[in-house]
Amino acid sequence: MTRFLLGLMLAVLPLAAQTSSLQGFATDPEGKTMPDLIVTITNQDTGTSRKTLTDDTGAFSFLQMSPGTYKVDASKPGFRNFSSVAILQVSSPATLNIRMEIGQVTETVNVVAEVAAVNSQNASVGNAFTETQITQLPLQTRNIVALLSVQPGVTSTGQVIGAKSDQNNVTLDGVDVNDNQSSSGFSAALPVPLDSIEQFRTTVVGQGADQGRSSGGQVSLITRSGANQFHGSLYEYMRNTLTAANDWFSNRSGVPRSALVRNQYGARLGGRIIRDRVFFFFNWEDRKDRSATTVTRTVPSESFKQGIVSQASMSVPASINAFIRGR
Repeated sequence: MTRFLLGLMLAVLPLAAQTSSLQGFATDPEGKTMPDLIVTITNQDTGTSRKTLTDDTGAFSFLQMSPGTYKVDASKPGFRNFSSVAILQVSSPATLNIRMEIGQVTETVNVVAEVAAVNSQNASVGNAFTETQITQLPLQTRNIVALLSVQPGVTSTGQVIGAKSDQNNVTLDGVDVNDNQSSSGFSAALPVPLDSIEQFRTTVVGQGADQGRSSGGQVSLITRSGANQFHGSLYEYMRNTLTAANDWFSNRSGVPRSALVRNQYGARLGGRIIRDRVFFFFNWEDRKDRSATTVTRTVPSESFKQGIVSQASMSVPASINAFIRGR
């Protein structure tokens, strides 16, 4: 089974599924709202940035953002520059409130861990899994589907909060990839290598107008993209018969372990074509299985093979014999 993914991203064009957002309010040292504050958000991997001004209430928002790590800067004459880091996760709106301090423009106030982790923007419920969790959680077959049920309310067979498994909706970068030929709860029509996914989220309840389509869980898969720095890896995962345990019944009957040899290997590479503008990402994966399965069957005895049919005699208890003779 070969899996292949090749991505090309233009930083000047929006991605198909930018399902993250950042919003908040800006205030001065006395807690009053600050309009016309310049807020800049910059992707730390690609260097792309966007700017906005706070409104009359001091509110600002960045919608349709690609998930990732961003640097947030705010500036206004007469105040120190504000700087913080925000991690945006797929389908999870983030909130960052800015508090400016009076001072010189050349001074900067760095704020750490101010992004609210609790979603207060909508009623959706679901956990977002980041790149670190995806690559470090143990998976037997390295199938991303196996991680979709690792949260409350989701069963291993795909039922989400009691809904039927065929009512789930799976999207890859905002594109419908549901496998309509399968009744499995989490299945995609396209093979999705584990190393090609940056983040994913299974929304169990409270999906908004941008999701829906069906009454089950809403699965959003986001693929990786290139960055200004080149990153890549070569990997291979092997499972051998020597490390597998024998079946209890086979071990009791003296049947040796069934052959199980699995090799799963691949490569990925991401980087830039034009700094801050054009990036690429490539992922290739293959898997080879050489295995056997022990099967239990009922076979004829040696006498039956020779045409001899016998039936075990039934012994009658002595009390029953005495009763029969008495009559």
